[in-house]
Amino acid sequence: MKGQVSSTSWESSIIEGRLSKNLARYTLLLDKLSTLSQVDKLSEVIANDYTEQSKQLNSFVQESQSSLNKQSRKLELQRTDLTTSLTHFHETVGTIASSNTRAKAIHDDIETVDQERALVNKTLQFVKDVRTLKNNISLAHSALKANDYLVAATAIDEIRSLPDKNLIVSEFAKKVVPSSEVPEEPAILIKNWCKELTGLFQEHFMKATRTQDIKELTLMFKMFPMIGQDVLGLDLYSKYVCDIIADESRKIMSNSMENSIKFQGFFSQVLLHLFKIVSTIINDHSKVIATCYGEKHMVHVMEKVEKEADLQASLVLDIFMETRKIDRTISDINDWSHLQKTEDKSKSSNQSDNETDNEAEQSSIISIHDLALLIIEFSQILQNWSMYSRFYSVKWNEFSNLHPDVLQPPSPIAGGKFALKLEQDKIFDDFQALVLNHLHRSFKNSMSLEEMPSLNDLVTTVSLNDHDKNSYPVTSVLDDLILLVRKNLISVVNTGQFKLLSSFLNELVKFFQNQFLVKFMQNKFKLLQSKLTPNISLKKYIPKGEEQSSAYASSRSVSPPASKFSPLSRFTFRGAAASALTNIQSNLQAVVADDEDSILALHHYLVYLNSLYLNKVYVHRLLSIEILEDDSQKILKDNFPFNNEATQLQTLIGNSEKLVLEQTDKLSKWAVKYLFQNILQSKVRNLLASIFVNSISSNSSVSNQNNMSRNNSAGANQKNYIISIEDFEDLSQINSFNSKWNQLITPYKNILHKEAFVELLSNIVNYIVGTLEQRIWTLEFNELGVTKLDRELSLFIGSICGLNYNLREKFLKLTQIVLLLGLDDDSFDLSTDDIKDDFNGTFDWVITSQERIKARNMKIDRRQ
Repeated sequence: MKGQVSSTSWESSIIEGRLSKNLARYTLLLDKLSTLSQVDKLSEVIANDYTEQSKQLNSFVQESQSSLNKQSRKLELQRTDLTTSLTHFHETVGTIASSNTRAKAIHDDIETVDQERALVNKTLQFVKDVRTLKNNISLAHSALKANDYLVAATAIDEIRSLPDKNLIVSEFAKKVVPSSEVPEEPAILIKNWCKELTGLFQEHFMKATRTQDIKELTLMFKMFPMIGQDVLGLDLYSKYVCDIIADESRKIMSNSMENSIKFQGFFSQVLLHLFKIVSTIINDHSKVIATCYGEKHMVHVMEKVEKEADLQASLVLDIFMETRKIDRTISDINDWSHLQKTEDKSKSSNQSDNETDNEAEQSSIISIHDLALLIIEFSQILQNWSMYSRFYSVKWNEFSNLHPDVLQPPSPIAGGKFALKLEQDKIFDDFQALVLNHLHRSFKNSMSLEEMPSLNDLVTTVSLNDHDKNSYPVTSVLDDLILLVRKNLISVVNTGQFKLLSSFLNELVKFFQNQFLVKFMQNKFKLLQSKLTPNISLKKYIPKGEEQSSAYASSRSVSPPASKFSPLSRFTFRGAAASALTNIQSNLQAVVADDEDSILALHHYLVYLNSLYLNKVYVHRLLSIEILEDDSQKILKDNFPFNNEATQLQTLIGNSEKLVLEQTDKLSKWAVKYLFQNILQSKVRNLLASIFVNSISSNSSVSNQNNMSRNNSAGANQKNYIISIEDFEDLSQINSFNSKWNQLITPYKNILHKEAFVELLSNIVNYIVGTLEQRIWTLEFNELGVTKLDRELSLFIGSICGLNYNLREKFLKLTQIVLLLGLDDDSFDLSTDDIKDDFNGTFDWVITSQERIKARNMKIDRRQ
């Protein structure tokens, strides 16, 4: 319809537009009329236009009326449809209203039926419960007459379990349940029966505990919750269990007390047996308690039992402390420690270590052996407590239905009497004092009984490659120390006490640093260093009196061989010619004596070096491997289950090991450096004097006249690598060096630990590299000289470093100098004398541009 209206409006607007346009045209023509004929034409035009516009207007009117009629008919049809729909709608609304009325009536009927059914069921259940109440009262009455307490208790328990708690006091029950045989009201009757049975059960329970009638005791214990006496039953049971624990503990102590002093470990066994009893009770009796009382009531029993266990354990600990005289021992240990500190400060230089140790031992009441046994027993006591605490904590969480991510000791353990006693009586401090005293005294004894291995079988020029970690020669003190530390560490770890182990680790680090590294090892090195002479060589040690007496007997009466002392014959001693021979002989005897002492001192020095490096291996094995890395044992997790203590201890152990290794490494590097600088440096210097030095031969075929003129003044001693083809194959110098080098270094390689030898070799290589670098910068080369130097340097490095590529890296600068000397002239830029840029990028040069230019200028037969 809207479309039709729009079309009509559009057509009317067109017609109006045409009329306006024609009118404007007629007006324009009127203004231009001048003749009659023009008027006629205009009239004719107007008539034509009129006719045409009339036709269009008639057509437009007809179409509009036709369209309007169509739209009217459509509207009439739609009105008819709407009237029909409205009629149907009213009919549907009426139907729905009728259905709603019927549904409400049905719902009300159903609700009424449900209420009546619920009332019937409630009445039925009430009647059933009343019948159950009456039957159980009758049953309990008959059972009580027959003294069948289990049946009576079961009947009462069923009455108490009725869902409707008000049933027993209802008016209906009061009228229906009483009978001629049982006339009392149900509530009063049940209350009286429960009171009566409570007394009977308690009496029978106590009688069963006295007669140890386990069957009767268990029966009575099961029936307490049936009559509503759960707490009483648990209290009686807890008291019974505590009496068992106390009796067993008393029995063990009384039966074996007279032998406790002789039998080491007695008190730890007593405590272990006590905790076994408690653990067995918790495990076995928990099944009965969980069945009759409920698993949650087990916590109540555990709390009572733990109090008695704490009491008995504290009693055992007190007797242990008194019997083993711990207080007196600790007092003596403190006196001994004070005496040691005083003597360390005031010890005179002429007082021996043995005298000090003997005086210290006399001040101690307990021997080291007895002290070790005491520590073991003490450790086992704490270990038993730690294991029991873990068991108790796990069971506590199990019965409390707790599942913590981190295990924590419950309040009966953490706040119990025994745990508080350990803290308040400073039991941990006493134990640590015993351990540290044993460690210090045993170490002093070990030093006094020190044994040093012989190195004579290892002092050979034949290389020995069958060393393992246990075959290196070390002082017996190191072996004793590691065994001693391991023994005491095991005792501390087994206690399962975080405080003890963390404190012991701190003390252990101090002990290694102060007692072993400083007071023992460093003092030994300093004492031996004073006995070492620079000209000493590593050879077999032969004590006085075995082979030297005959060898040097003649030297006291005759002069030494001229060949041996030929350098001395060149000097003239003014004013002492008459006594020259006597002085030489005296000096020879002194040298012989010093040489003998120095050889032994050098042997011991190397043994102590090995001891330092093996100490690092042993400490790592003791702490990291045996405690941290042994997954099969899980030592820390098993012994320290609470509060993530195992993780914390793992960090502490790692830090302790790191500190010990760092201090050991400092001392070992210092000792190796001294050995090199004072014993080997001069020998290495002498060996280097004859290598990488070529003199100009008189018959050399080199024809560089400029070079000859520069070197005429230097003569045969000028250091040059300007050689002929005859000299090129002569490797006698480097071969001689290699032979002498092997003679010098192989005994050290056979004796020293691999890491110690590498450190020594590193010092030697650093010195060699510095010396050879200075020497090579002073040389001049021809083409053959560069090639020969390359061969000799390769053989030299291989002989010194072997397969140790870290040491080979130290020669990188020298090898790059030789490499640069061997490059063709085309590799260099003539304008700068440095290598070309495109060639420079192929190497990671460690020599600078100035050094490359200097090295190029060392070659004489190059393109100018």
